[in-house]
Amino acid sequence: MVRFRFFVEDEYGDEFFEKLVKRLKEKGLISRDVVIDAKRLPADCNKKIERVLKASLKFGDFDKAVLIIDGDGNPEDKRKSAELHIPYDLIDRVDVIVFEYEAEEWICKSLGIKYGKIKPSKALKDWLKIKRGRDYHKRDLPKFVEDLNFFKLNKDPNFKFLLRILE
Repeated sequence: MVRFRFFVEDEYGDEFFEKLVKRLKEKGLISRDVVIDAKRLPADCNKKIERVLKASLKFGDFDKAVLIIDGDGNPEDKRKSAELHIPYDLIDRVDVIVFEYEAEEWICKSLGIKYGKIKPSKALKDWLKIKRGRDYHKRDLPKFVEDLNFFKLNKDPNFKFLLRILE
């Protein structure tokens, strides 16, 4: 059994990733021995990251940690900022996933919703209003795990990286 602690930036990202991992197990895409516990990331660039990583990996019972961060259109800078706060002695036990914008990218890619000039969450909100006559709120993020199309997401580098991490 491998235990992962996910730290996610999105307010509802913890539930989203826990449901996602459960679905990946059900589909046989990852081992049923993978266990994750997701928590809200203190901030994407903050000294507190060091403390929570040490608490989870040195003093807790987690084997690996995964930081999941919104790139807000500048993913490389966000990655570099977050990596500055990973303790050197834990670098091999921490992976970082940075979305180009935000987690809603996977929903948009799965549903064929175009984004780029606008954030994925806004594109999803507009699409839902037109196609389903309803609004999108961040609290809805976990509900969309069932809409994720793993075949389409296999082309997404972050999704492929997540699967490799969880193997």
